[in-house]
Amino acid sequence: MKKHILILSILMTLSCKAQSVIKSLEGDGSCPPYDTNCYEKDVNNEFDKFEGEWKYQNGNSELTFKLKKEEQYQSSSNSNYEDLLVGEYQYIEDGTEIVNTLSDFDDNAISGYDHNISGGVFVYRNITECIDNSNPNEIKVELMIADPINDFIEGRVILRHVNDNGIEKLQVCIYDYTTLADDVNARIPIPDGYYELIKQ
Repeated sequence: MKKHILILSILMTLSCKAQSVIKSLEGDGSCPPYDTNCYEKDVNNEFDKFEGEWKYQNGNSELTFKLKKEEQYQSSSNSNYEDLLVGEYQYIEDGTEIVNTLSDFDDNAISGYDHNISGGVFVYRNITECIDNSNPNEIKVELMIADPINDFIEGRVILRHVNDNGIEKLQVCIYDYTTLADDVNARIPIPDGYYELIKQ
C-alpha cells in the first residue's frame, strides 16, 4: 500500500511540474522572474512567417539574415521558458565582407541569446528610430543584433513581414544601441537605416 501511495505521489508531482502557466507573447504580460513553471509562448505562431533566409542587395552591398524559431528556450535552470526568434547575419559593403556569422546558424552548440540575432518582443507601435506605415494592430518583432567580436556592442532590429503580390519581404529597421562599450565611437557593423530583404 505504501508503495502505491509513493508512486501516486511521484506521478502527481510530475503532473504538476508538467502543467505550465502559458502567457502569450501577444499581450498576456511576462512571466515573473525565476518562475520555471511559466512559458512565454508564440501562441499564434507569428514567428513562423519570419523564418528562413532573407537577402537585401543594392549594387555591391548585401545584407543577409537567416532566422529560425526556437521553442521553450530557458536561459538558465531557474528562469522561465520562452519562444525566441534567433539567427545570424552577413553584411557586405561595396564588395567587401564586413561581418559574417552565418556559419553559426546551424551550430547545435549555439542556442537562444547566444545567437548574434535574438529576441522576440512583439511591437505594435512605431519607435522613434523606425517610423513606417504599418497599422497599429500589425505585429512587428524587435530583436537584438550583436557584434560577434565585442560583447558590449549591440543594436536593435525591427522586423515587419510583408507579402507583396506573392513575394515575401522583410522590411527591416536597424539601429545601433551600444551603451556599454569603452570606445564612444563603437557601433554595430551595419549602418543604421531601412533595408528590404526578400525571401530566398
